Amino acid sequence: MGMGKAFCVIIGVSLAVFSRGVCGPNDTDWIPLFNGVDLKDWDIKFAGSQLNVNYKNTFKVQDSLLVVDYSGWTSFNGEYGHAINKTRPYSYYLLRAEYSAGANQLAGGASWAIQNNGLMLHSQSMASMTLNQDYPISLECQLMGSKGSSTTLNLCTPGTAFYDNATGGSVNTTHCINAKNSPAPATDVWTWGSALVMSDSIIRHYNGKGAVGNPVITYYRTVYYAGNVTNPPANTPANGTPLKSGYIAIQAETAPYKFRHIELVNLEGCMTAGNPNYKSYFVHNDPTACNTVNVGQPAGEDARFAISPAFATFAPAREARRIEIFGGDGRRVSSREVPSGARDAGMPKLSGGVYYVKLSAASGSLTRRLAVP
Repeated sequence: MGMGKAFCVIIGVSLAVFSRGVCGPNDTDWIPLFNGVDLKDWDIKFAGSQLNVNYKNTFKVQDSLLVVDYSGWTSFNGEYGHAINKTRPYSYYLLRAEYSAGANQLAGGASWAIQNNGLMLHSQSMASMTLNQDYPISLECQLMGSKGSSTTLNLCTPGTAFYDNATGGSVNTTHCINAKNSPAPATDVWTWGSALVMSDSIIRHYNGKGAVGNPVITYYRTVYYAGNVTNPPANTPANGTPLKSGYIAIQAETAPYKFRHIELVNLEGCMTAGNPNYKSYFVHNDPTACNTVNVGQPAGEDARFAISPAFATFAPAREARRIEIFGGDGRRVSSREVPSGARDAGMPKLSGGVYYVKLSAASGSLTRRLAVP
């Protein structure tokens, strides 16, 4: 069954013996993490370089593709790189990516890095990585080409570990485990890979466009666990601390790669039926996502959200903050920093419809519903 229309999968939701069907997401529910135009929503970090130094212009957009390009390199000396979607961390979600492995590895790369990339799940932010850190603490849904491995969608665990069972047992510290029945694609062949992520309860990788059919690997109760990361941050949580959420990153490990799509369905939100933010496929309730009121905008004018009436009960309105606007499908259409003390925020003109306005500050955030005539 394809993913172009609504889909249903059965997933474990928590450590309790409980499962439910997830049905409903369609094309409009997928949030593109890569916009096909630029890398404005991505942070870049190479070992030995400061944040957002795109070493030798390795990450780039070409022909609407997100490309890992080593044409500007002549040798490699441990400069592992990562690009992370910095929009927000996620906890419960379905992720899919369409990828293609290039043929020629950069000289000096390790044998295990041939045609090797990965979707780094529950990743720490690039901003929190140390200068010489090689990999972000994360769970890697490994993307491979057939010249580098017989299987793709494998699991690797930089700075993390997991359990083999939903309850009981002991932590599994094996660094990399191959997926089953998941043959790696040939060079320059476009392939879909997916991951269903349920906070720290269960994660499953699927070889294909979405979480349908049989998973090729399943693991449970993800935790922080020191190892397989050089120069990690000093404030990393202790071994065994549950790893519940994080960002999504891709890699630059000496293998040329291309991504055509990287997109996500958020499975966490308002689960109160009848609320305008309700989605039938949500599996984890976020009560704050139900907090909506109507906020008007004069027809034909640029959106200006008066802080006093719209957010009068929200304390962070008096602090430095960001205002973001999301369409009814969850896609972010605008974002702007608002200086401390400002009473309103000018935003681009919006066409008629329903939007959601998120006001964020260091001490919290609040979402309001915006009805544009």
